[in-house]
This record gives sequence, C-alpha cells and structure tokens, in this order.
Amino acid sequence: MPNTSVLAEPAAVKILMVTDSTASFDRADFGLATLVDVLEAPPGPWVRFEVTKAHREANLPALTADLPAFRFDEHDLAQYDQIWLFGVARAPRPPLDQTELRALAEFMDGGGGVFATGDHEDLGVSLCGDLPRVRSMRRWHWPEPGPNGEPVAPSIDGPDRNDTLSEGHDPLFQLNDQSDDIPQVITPRMYATSDSPKWAHQAYPHPLLCGPRGTIRVLPDHPHEGECYVPDDLTRSFTFDGYEMTEYPAGLAPEVVAWSTINARAAALDPRKGRLDASTFGAIGAYDGHQVGVGRVSVDATWHHFFNVNLVGDPTVPEDPVKSVGFAASASGRAAYEEIKAYYRNIAVWLARPATQEAMWWRAVWATRWHHQVAMDLRPALMGAPERLDLAELLRIGTDVRQVLTATVTKADTLQWAGRYGVGAVDAGLWETVRPHLDPWRPRAGDEEAGHLPNLVLSLLPELVLDAVLGAVVYAVASAFPEPTPDARDRAGAVDWAATVRPHLDRALDVVAEQVQRTDARLRSLGDTLATARRSGD
Repeated sequence: MPNTSVLAEPAAVKILMVTDSTASFDRADFGLATLVDVLEAPPGPWVRFEVTKAHREANLPALTADLPAFRFDEHDLAQYDQIWLFGVARAPRPPLDQTELRALAEFMDGGGGVFATGDHEDLGVSLCGDLPRVRSMRRWHWPEPGPNGEPVAPSIDGPDRNDTLSEGHDPLFQLNDQSDDIPQVITPRMYATSDSPKWAHQAYPHPLLCGPRGTIRVLPDHPHEGECYVPDDLTRSFTFDGYEMTEYPAGLAPEVVAWSTINARAAALDPRKGRLDASTFGAIGAYDGHQVGVGRVSVDATWHHFFNVNLVGDPTVPEDPVKSVGFAASASGRAAYEEIKAYYRNIAVWLARPATQEAMWWRAVWATRWHHQVAMDLRPALMGAPERLDLAELLRIGTDVRQVLTATVTKADTLQWAGRYGVGAVDAGLWETVRPHLDPWRPRAGDEEAGHLPNLVLSLLPELVLDAVLGAVVYAVASAFPEPTPDARDRAGAVDWAATVRPHLDRALDVVAEQVQRTDARLRSLGDTLATARRSGD
C-alpha cells in the first residue's frame, strides 16, 4: 500500500439495496447487516461502495432501512450504479406494478446493474418475478409455471429439493448446520481463449468468482435453495407503462457461471427432511449486458448465501460453540468466509456501469504507480521516452505491476480492464480485433469453443500483452507524475488518462507485435525443418 496521502479519491459505486417482507438490515437472522459491513470494507483504495438501504414495507423490519415504504417509481434510480433485490414476499402478494417495472426497465436499459435473489419455491416472486432478464435467469414461480411460461421453482421438501447442506460436526443433518463453519463447495464455469490448446490453456472463472487468492469455490450452505438457469427463448419484449423493453438485445444469452452439487443421502440421516437424490443445479447466473449497451445482471440461487444466519451464526443455539458464531469458529471457516466476502465485492464491481469501472481502473493504476515495489523499480532515465522502452523492460515492470494490482484487483478485472482501457485507449477497434485472443469471457459464436483451433503463439498472447500493457501504462503515469506532490494528486483526478498513456501504449503494442512476428517466423522455420527432415527419412 502506498502512502495514503498521494492516493486519489476512490471511485464511488452507489448501490440501492432493496428487500421486503420480514427481511431486515439489522443483526437479525434474516438480516443483511453483515453483507453491508463487508461492502463497507472495499477490496482496495480504488473503490468505495455506498449502500442505500430500502424496504418495501412500513413494518418493524423496515425501520432498519434508510428508505421505508419504498417504491421504484417515486425515487431517482439514475443516481445509482446498481440495484440489489432480496425478494422474500411470495404469492398472493401482488407483483410490482407497471410504473415501477418501467422505472426499473429504464434503469437497466440505461446501463444500471441489477442483482437479484430469493429462495425456494416462490419466495421473492413479488419483487423479482416480473422483471425482464431477472425473471428468466432464475426460477421464481411455484407451484405452477409463471405467466410467460417461466419454469417452476424447486420445492422446500422432497427428495429432489436443492439441498446443499454439508454435514456438520454433530450427528445427522439439521437446519442449523447452515450456521456452522462448513461451506458448500461449488463448481465454477471456467473460461479460456479460443486460441488455447486444451492441454495448455490457462482457464479463468467468471469475474464474479475470481478472488484475490484464486478461484472462489465455496458458498454458505442451505437445505432448500432456489435455482438459476438459462432461458430457451431470447426473443421476448415487454411493455411497461408505454416503455418497450427488449429482454435480450441481439440475442445475447445469460449464463450459469457456477453450479451447486446435491449429494445423495438416506432418509435416516435427515429425520426432518428425509431422503435426498443426487443432482446439480445453477447456483449463480450472469448476463453481460455491457456487450450490447445495457446493464449487467447477476442472480443467485438463495439469499441464504448473504443473510446473517448463514455467515455469523445462529444466536438461538448459544450452547453450540460453532453454530453460534458461524465461519468465525475455525481457521478453515474464516478462510472460506474470505472467499465468500470476495464474491460479494465482485458483484458490486462487476455490475458497475462502464464509466465507473473505468474510473476504478485508473485509480487502481494510480495507486500501483506509487507502491514501493513498483516505484523503486522504475528507471528514471526511461521516463518520458517511450521509444527507449524495449519489451524486456516493459515485461519487467509489467510483472511487478501485475503482482501489486492483483493483491486488490482480481486477475479477471486486471485482464479485462487492461484490454478495454489499455489497448482500447489506443484504438477501440484494435481492442475488438485482438480481443478474441486476449479475453476468455467475450461472447462466442455457437460453434466456437475454447481449444477448438489451438495456436501456440496466440495462446501466449494474454500474459505477454497484459504485462507489456501494464508496464507501459505505469511508465506513462510515472512520466507524467514523477513526484508524489499535492499538485500531482489533485491533477490526477481530472487528467485525460487515455491521452496520457497513448504514446507508451503505442510503443508496447509495437514491440509485442514485433516479438510475435519473430516467434511465428521461428516456429514456421522450425516446422519447415521438421517437415524436410521427415520427408528425407521416407
């Protein structure tokens, strides 16, 4: 961490968090206070999360909110980057009316992000069940399909329930095992560029599950969760109070980015819930609306991945030293909780509007420029002279920068931001051209799969380009701001970063291109030599 006096004001990510029914924002079992606490401790000095708490009711739980008796059509939603929906109320509670749905639709089409979750059956359907994208990425309706053919949500009981409960420290399975220090293990979807050979490629999880210590593979457990899925019909449009919303512009589909596993068990092991059949189901879903000019959406199988009772223990079992304190009960539990907290923060970063993400990126670069590991390695003789930077020097500093950055910025965000705001700062069209070789999360054509056309040269590009771009960006910033003065800090808040770094990025891309061409030529020469030797041996 550099001297905090030189750090720029962090980018503000404004979150409107909304719940209803008996959920609250306090320390109650179905409260969200722990989640809010996590968001108030951001991942790094480049961002801060500002949470406004809203409650749909005028009841006692609503007293814990900043905005009780909340309506979406009576509030300026444009001031927020994202809206988080924790729906509890179920039928026959009526759904959102047309004017509220219009306000949300305009917010989403305007680039605002949305996170939504409920639980088993139709818990949450009142708040979330009619909202486009959200309504078709997660099952909200029970016991019958939804009005537009939405599939039925999983039941609270029966052998086909979505039960992820891990066996606790005491005999048998019981509900309060969800409050112990043992999480469920999830299976993240992994991504790679289409150039990568299947036997050599580096795979990444979705940015939602890319943690500072690696891939996030755990969530709190619960004996009856909901379910995320990918809809078959991507052609629907909806009209709310005169506003028409295309649900999936250009047919871009959402994805399930992680699955939960249900382990079979005999009825005798769970006297309360009975037999359980083995299966898997969607735990987390994501829609990257930024690809088509609208907001992103993330959904989760259950709010039990976020409520106090699943994180910090169940106060109704004080005689149990583990279940009364949750993940804090053990070193392994605390390690799992760190992964879970990283997931929460990733949601807030990933859902942010593109302009806010760009602000996060440049503030992260600014902080990294002043970190001692980087600042002490920069060579003053090379500052202000991008033409003197060779690939070796860019990679040397770029490696340092990546190590410092990824301590607080996930590897996924580092790769995407360096591409979008690094390469893209030189030429947005150039980024789109090279993106298939650098960005494993880009939307693919239906017949294109990672590993389909392996190319050893291109499979090396992500790390090579990333480190060269990072080295160039930090050299550019250091050249423009050689000393940590108050004036430098103040000017950094208003500088045109794209113009500032462009000469250095031009140089980085030139030397990378030269290296790729040389490598490709050498491999072709080697191939010709091998082919000639093979023919001469026939």
